[in-house]
Amino acid sequence: MASRTDEGQGLLVTAQKCCKLAGELSYLAPDQLFAEPLSQGTFSEHICVQGSPSSNSWSSDCKTSKIYEFDGFRINAPPSAEMVNVTIKPTTAETEAEGKCLYKGRCRERDSWGAVVDASWRDRAENLRCKEDSILRPQQSKDCKKRTGPTVAILADYDGCWDIISATNSMADATEFNQKGFTKSYEDVALDLRTKIKNIASDRSESRVILFVGSDRQSYEDDMVKAAARKNGRALGADNAFESWVMEFGDPYGECWELNTVLLSDNNQPCSSWKEERTSPKKAQEPEHQVKTKLLQNAIKQLLLEDHVELYFFDDNAAILEHLRLNARIPSNMELTTIHHDWFTFAGGHSIVGNDW
Repeated sequence: MASRTDEGQGLLVTAQKCCKLAGELSYLAPDQLFAEPLSQGTFSEHICVQGSPSSNSWSSDCKTSKIYEFDGFRINAPPSAEMVNVTIKPTTAETEAEGKCLYKGRCRERDSWGAVVDASWRDRAENLRCKEDSILRPQQSKDCKKRTGPTVAILADYDGCWDIISATNSMADATEFNQKGFTKSYEDVALDLRTKIKNIASDRSESRVILFVGSDRQSYEDDMVKAAARKNGRALGADNAFESWVMEFGDPYGECWELNTVLLSDNNQPCSSWKEERTSPKKAQEPEHQVKTKLLQNAIKQLLLEDHVELYFFDDNAAILEHLRLNARIPSNMELTTIHHDWFTFAGGHSIVGNDW
């Protein structure tokens, strides 16, 4: 086996070049739908060797014309390994003294790019997260980020699902509800949902519970229009249903709940529209199952740097949940569980599930 000194001399003999590269890289991240644009990143001052050890070269200069493509590139950045296809395109190249390339890999070998891709992955994940001051936590949950157990993420549908325990919904009242002729009482209907939530979130002494909006109410406009049409109250914004829930469920001592306010109307600024009167992000005639897939992927982007995530998606439409199980892209550090909860049917009424399929 050649010594490192021999390798350094070999750079001169075979016209290998020691190069300092800067440029761009792109890949489809595991949390992205296939229709999304590729994730983009940049790198600088990357040292690697261009040229072959078995052939000479007419030039001693490093090149930017070489594009490096790697299929099945393993990202080893925590929390877990992911496989992606990476394209690396140098835009500037400087030729360095051969001594700087001792112990360095060849530019065309994937192992030499591991740290670059890992750093790009982490930077992207950090940039996708909501700012800390946009996360709503009860006072007793302020120190919950120190917990080391699995993160529990709950995406809650509203209409026909969690709205039955919403403080903004006039139907979430025993007197009002029990006059509507359902075969079950309000107490039984509310208890059914609360029991499901408790079974997921209680006794999690080392876990955080993060609540997300799993409803297609993804903007102020969506929320106002549906609240008026359904007469079941506001879900989004200050002091409305989601904020009330995280304060309620996070109230018992030892419970760690927080509300992540990411919405599809954020316009690439995560958690920016919660207090804003934004218009609906939904496209004309866009079916609900596509919206739900998008909002699930949007929530997943908030969780990329968590060690392990248990995802729970509540919805009153079983077909939508099946679509999510078959089509959502779930990173390897996450596990998705879907929960069908249609309180209207459970109470003995006619389901309000739409027929957009």
